[in-house]
Amino acid sequence: MSTAVDYSPDYDPESDFDHHYTRATAERIAEVIAPADRVLELGCATGAMGAQLVAVGAHVVGVDRSSAYLRRADARGLRDARYLRADLDVDAWDGEVGGPFDHVLVCNLLHEVADPVVLLERAGALLAPGGRLHLTLQNPHSIHRLVALEMGIIADLRDVSERGRRYGTRGLWDADELIAMAGRAGLSVRERGGVMLKPLPNRAMADLPGDVLDGFTRAARHLPGNCAMTYLVLGR
Repeated sequence: MSTAVDYSPDYDPESDFDHHYTRATAERIAEVIAPADRVLELGCATGAMGAQLVAVGAHVVGVDRSSAYLRRADARGLRDARYLRADLDVDAWDGEVGGPFDHVLVCNLLHEVADPVVLLERAGALLAPGGRLHLTLQNPHSIHRLVALEMGIIADLRDVSERGRRYGTRGLWDADELIAMAGRAGLSVRERGGVMLKPLPNRAMADLPGDVLDGFTRAARHLPGNCAMTYLVLGR
């Protein structure tokens, strides 16, 4: 039986500040998408990231456990996208998605599954020769968490907030820990970086002008180890 938390009634991934990470991550991935590349997105939610990749020529298969999110993804009417409802912990989704894939996306997801290494193994097995697995996750060494530690708001960089627990976060891992997990899953690192600098909590960040937020996104290349999200490109 799955112990996953269904937060779809309370969390809108397109209005929450997290949508900035989705957009920035999709822009990074889109840079390496070739026309007609096959993309598998695990934890696709409402299909916002997949829509950006379809726009540059990808054929996308999205998987999510939330029927409510998938209805919104379907409503986009994208000809080159199809969706499958499945719980990644308990269902045989890897036998239903097809493949192999040029790109497999495990974005802001690994902290919600029961066994991250098993998920990476299953996802990696669906890669075509030379394919890329794109992995992102909240970074415990993000600037906003370092500030919170110094202010005494958190006792440890890996502390999970009440909001995180409500939305199913099981833990936080830094880039080195994620790389070790990937190694146990038979994957190696091709690229290591980060997505968006975040010096402030979400509520304060959301009040900043758009050009400032874009600046924090572009500046990520200068401090990849302290970005809001770790970004790894893995291969078999």
